[in-house]
Amino acid sequence: MAENERTFDDVLADIEEWVTPRGVPGVAAAVWHGGRIVATHEAGQARDGVTVTPETLFALASVTKPFAAATVISLVEEGVIALDDRAGAYLPAFADAPADDPADPDSERGTVTVRQLLCHVSGLPEDIAGRDDRLVARPGFDTLTDALVNLPLTTRPGEVLRYSNAGYAALARLAETAGGDAFWPMTRSRVLDPLGLDDIVFRPSGPELDRVAHLAGAANPGTDHESYNSAYWRDLAIPWGGLFGTPAAAVRFAASFLPDTGAFPDHPLGPAAIAAMTTDQVHGVPGGVESGKVWWERAAWGLGWEIKGTKTNHWTGQTTSPETFCHFGQAGTLVWADPARDVALAVLANRTVTRMWGFILPRWARLSDAVVAVVDG
Repeated sequence: MAENERTFDDVLADIEEWVTPRGVPGVAAAVWHGGRIVATHEAGQARDGVTVTPETLFALASVTKPFAAATVISLVEEGVIALDDRAGAYLPAFADAPADDPADPDSERGTVTVRQLLCHVSGLPEDIAGRDDRLVARPGFDTLTDALVNLPLTTRPGEVLRYSNAGYAALARLAETAGGDAFWPMTRSRVLDPLGLDDIVFRPSGPELDRVAHLAGAANPGTDHESYNSAYWRDLAIPWGGLFGTPAAAVRFAASFLPDTGAFPDHPLGPAAIAAMTTDQVHGVPGGVESGKVWWERAAWGLGWEIKGTKTNHWTGQTTSPETFCHFGQAGTLVWADPARDVALAVLANRTVTRMWGFILPRWARLSDAVVAVVDG
């Protein structure tokens, strides 16, 4: 079959080839185009003896961050906070103890803004050193969040894009302080319910647990604090990586940020907020994702969503437009939407990328290019 004769269904069937002993145990994908989901496909096992279905809930990992960002932006929309407010206005402890040495970036932590936290230019590092080892003690949510929020800045605010879980820990604490409620209930009422996203869940329990895919390659395997798979970890519900969801729900969320929002009459965000989340806010500073060993001389990031921009060898492929916004997650998850083509893709797997970056990255790119090829005819 010629490439230009393939359909979305044909293209998504390619994920069958991802299910190998050295690949992923299970994977599912969904494509949105022209105002609706036009194709879905599932392959492999969610866990031993259980086949992946359209109802399987995958760990979203860092694909959680755009959902968290939308929650914060909803507070901006209401005037509860402002993007260029200093974070310390809501979190005094965040700015209370700057470094004494003016040559130390941490001397400027009092100037960090909400906008800088959202687009990863606050100067905070990615995470706590030895994070997975710290989970042995099973720290509570507040203890873990405090440890991240209190990390010293490693670069000056605004100078470098340094992808940061710590920044999103600070945003969640900030949103709870300003919004007067726990973070995930705010997300449910402000973002998920208006968009009809019942299949994006935090702290899955009861019948939902039967739908959750087991994540292969997680840290601390076989323990009561195993990342993603243990009750302890799921109950933490970390705002930088704790959601679970189906590809259909994830692609619907991404599609709600495309220019034509007619399918989402109750969208919680207005056009200006959507534009800010999906267009570059870092103005070409250098930076990258330390854990992914990725560095760009000219980075691009919106308020929550990563922006493709001029990046090459990108996980969203070679043919998606520079306006494409996206997010990937350590759990083997990728979601993107291309405003130039009114198309979105969610592809969720259940093996961490830590040891299979060389496997998943080219497959994400090839699948993305194949989806674009169908749109372009």
